[in-house]
Amino acid sequence: MAGPSTPISREDAKKRKRELNERDGQAKRLRQRGKQSPGKPLKNGQTDAGDLRDNALNVLSQLQKNLTDDQIESELVKLGNTEAQEAGWQVSMPMGGRMADIDPIFVENEKYLILTYNTSLQIYSVAESLLIRRIALPVVQNTYSEKASAPTIVATRQSQVKPDFLWVACSDGRVWRVNWKKGTTVYDEFRTQSQTALDMSVVAIEGAKNKTEVIYVSEGKKQSRSEIVAYFGPDFTKPTSEILFTSKQVDQGIHLLRSSADGKTIIGATREGLVVGTVAPEVSKTDVGLECEFFTFDTADIVCSLDIRVTNDRDGLVLDLIAGGARGAIYFYNDILRKLQNINAPKSKKDSLQGRKYHWHRRAVHSLKWSRDGHYMISGGSENVLVLWQMDTGKMDHLPHLSGSIENIVVSPTGASYALHLDDNSAMVLSTSEMKPSTYISGIQSAARFTSTPKDLLVKRVWSVSDEVRHPVPAALNPAKPSRLYVCTGTGQQAMLAGELQSAPLLQSFDIESFRSISKQALARTQPTDVNITSKGNPISEPRITHVAFSQDGHWLATVDDWQPPKRDLEKVAPEAREQFVRERREIYLKFWSATAGEENFALSSRINSPHVTSRPETVLALAADHATNRFATLGDDGMARIWQSRTRQQDGLTSKDSTGEALHSWSCSLAVGLGSNVGADALALAGETTSERSGSLCFSEDGSTLFVAFGSSNDGAVYVIDTKSGEIRLTLENLWKGHIRRLQVLSPYIITLSDDLRVYDVVADELQYGIQLPSGRNAAAVKEFSHLAIDRKSRTFAVVVPGGQASQLAVFKPEEPELLCVRRIPHRITSLVSTGSSSGFVAVDDAAQLWTIAEATDPASVVLSRPLEDMQLDGEPVSSDAILDETIEDEDMASDNEQEEHVANGDEMDLDDDDAQPAVINRQKLAELFDAAPAFAMPSVEDMFYKVTGLLATKPLGS
Repeated sequence: MAGPSTPISREDAKKRKRELNERDGQAKRLRQRGKQSPGKPLKNGQTDAGDLRDNALNVLSQLQKNLTDDQIESELVKLGNTEAQEAGWQVSMPMGGRMADIDPIFVENEKYLILTYNTSLQIYSVAESLLIRRIALPVVQNTYSEKASAPTIVATRQSQVKPDFLWVACSDGRVWRVNWKKGTTVYDEFRTQSQTALDMSVVAIEGAKNKTEVIYVSEGKKQSRSEIVAYFGPDFTKPTSEILFTSKQVDQGIHLLRSSADGKTIIGATREGLVVGTVAPEVSKTDVGLECEFFTFDTADIVCSLDIRVTNDRDGLVLDLIAGGARGAIYFYNDILRKLQNINAPKSKKDSLQGRKYHWHRRAVHSLKWSRDGHYMISGGSENVLVLWQMDTGKMDHLPHLSGSIENIVVSPTGASYALHLDDNSAMVLSTSEMKPSTYISGIQSAARFTSTPKDLLVKRVWSVSDEVRHPVPAALNPAKPSRLYVCTGTGQQAMLAGELQSAPLLQSFDIESFRSISKQALARTQPTDVNITSKGNPISEPRITHVAFSQDGHWLATVDDWQPPKRDLEKVAPEAREQFVRERREIYLKFWSATAGEENFALSSRINSPHVTSRPETVLALAADHATNRFATLGDDGMARIWQSRTRQQDGLTSKDSTGEALHSWSCSLAVGLGSNVGADALALAGETTSERSGSLCFSEDGSTLFVAFGSSNDGAVYVIDTKSGEIRLTLENLWKGHIRRLQVLSPYIITLSDDLRVYDVVADELQYGIQLPSGRNAAAVKEFSHLAIDRKSRTFAVVVPGGQASQLAVFKPEEPELLCVRRIPHRITSLVSTGSSSGFVAVDDAAQLWTIAEATDPASVVLSRPLEDMQLDGEPVSSDAILDETIEDEDMASDNEQEEHVANGDEMDLDDDDAQPAVINRQKLAELFDAAPAFAMPSVEDMFYKVTGLLATKPLGS
């Protein structure tokens, strides 16, 4: 779409801007488009240009009202077209999430692995690494409050009486009982007395006839004493509670709670020491009595991981305890219960409670477990190394170079496997014999909010970690592979958010149809896993990828990464020269990567050092791809817009080729345009002006003939229309944005700008179509960073996301009229919003590492997320490859194993048409080819699939 060829002078533009501002104050209400004004008949579907402008100004007049965010949201809902929302656009249920710092659970003879996420429980098949079921938990609440402390999941334990159920505790005291096999709706089972929960343990106490389930919960509020409370039934909706232990000091929360399987031994950990207790249960028909005795003793370090092992010898019960400290040491207390009981005996020694010390970890011991035989202990921390300790000799074995810090370790019930939860939002199951992974589960690895204090920060460090995501997460969908979502990430959650600047040097490829992580590639400088801290203990800062964009055919990827030396390294530099020192040594690279067919990793084609530079490297504000040809455009803080194109690389007149025979390309700047009076940052500094408030965005027209650039200081509102062939600024449009420009997009013939408000401008009619006030939020920095705008050319719609507190407001519009096709409040902060040209709809990533899709339900080409096998009715038991299927396949949930065996045994009694007919044998590969031929949303009908399966079962007819 080419812009108008007649330029408008600066004075005319300012005059029109004054007229718009005058009319802005006169407008009082919005007149919906489509109503005729008296005096002039209009054609069907058309409106008078004057009415159109009045509509736009009337909406923008709301900017002068002091409305709260909730009032603005109510006004937005009033604009919504209810019929359109009910008929079409929908927001999917979230998928994925961030794995919580809770031990995974093996169930059903180690066939399934249950992982606790911050917002859900997810059940995976150990043999196939497939998601069987996702059970959403009502943890978070929709809120715009900045200081709202959202509750978090603190513990998940399997029921000892009914293994099909899980007990889940929330930090606000809610305790749920969840049937993980059926995945039914989760309701509050009960709430603790103090309405708090720090940790939980579930035990089964032997009674006269059956077992009684008892739940131990550690509770504690600020400025109060901590307690260990026992809850028991038979009716857990109104449970009976009994306080077993109360701490002597205030604010000494029992953050770790462990117990033996029979419930007779309880161990807890506070910041000062350990709590060890014994419980003597007395179970009657109507009541449960718990007589207990507790001991406390101090430890040399803050305990951040804990495990116990209970055995019996000739003298009675033996309790061996291991505790991991926040400074890296591990303490082994042998037969600790007997020593505590004899502490006041005459022959006891003062050092009898001294534990044996093991020390290898540099920082906190994140997880610590006993092996099944008690000969080894397994530990893990931020070193990305799994350590196996031999208790008799102290010898260590290491499994190094894992993909992230180890957060949780679980030994399977048989002791044949280890389940590891890593800091990069992944989990794996290792065989204990070969130490090789048999199961790998990975979600979106983008930066996410911390729901609890990192264990490394339980003691004071020279560095800190941000609790929240500070910058949006660059992401893109590949046009050549619409199901591939590429997200910028780091080497782990703590590594990304540690230090002054958020880092993200890696690019994760994620398949949203199968919901699996495909690969992860370094696009910027990274640090090895063994040497990633400085001599002073600070983590080495890594670059952050700030922009990513794919070419229109998906064969090229452009990225921008930014790095600057941290201020902590400038102690020896004079204070007045530190800012200049950082600016001069800043590293900004524009990189172009080629995507070779059939390969997952990208090959670096060209690297541009400081694509926008004055006397120092300048920030790249925006990156955009042409929708018609393979070229990109960048906008820098130097006031220049540059277009980059590739050319074939030649040497001595011959085309250079790579090892596969493909021609090599080099990228260079083909066009540079200065944006009016917005000169470089150096000239502004000499004039005494600041560049900190300048912002910008740019976008190509659909045919690539025009480049639209929004750039300037606060409230400039100018959009430059540039001819991409000549580089001439054809037109300067004024008053198209206000405050800080977040994003500019073009949906022919409309220009859509997202700033402090939303404005849609019709270039052909030279009129402002409409504008809408958006919730401003109390955190201006968060609104600037996490406001998103994306367009969908398939459905000709655009989506807007505006943050508020810890939630986000999402809305979908058509550019022709200010009617909401969809409006939804997301209970998390959206960090990415992307769309692709090959399928309709939008994909959003939030700060809980969850994926959301916004699409039109009736559109078969809309983007679709993978679903659990339960939703696709594929969660039944797998059939072995050599199974003989000579009967009708029955529902496994209805038929027991014995019934199936009896049915197969009686198969000879069936009447067959021919005695020579042989039973059909189905090969697993044939079934895989049948069901994996297309994604779930493109599968044939159930009837067609039935005939294809029966075709595999049918025998060949006899020759006549």
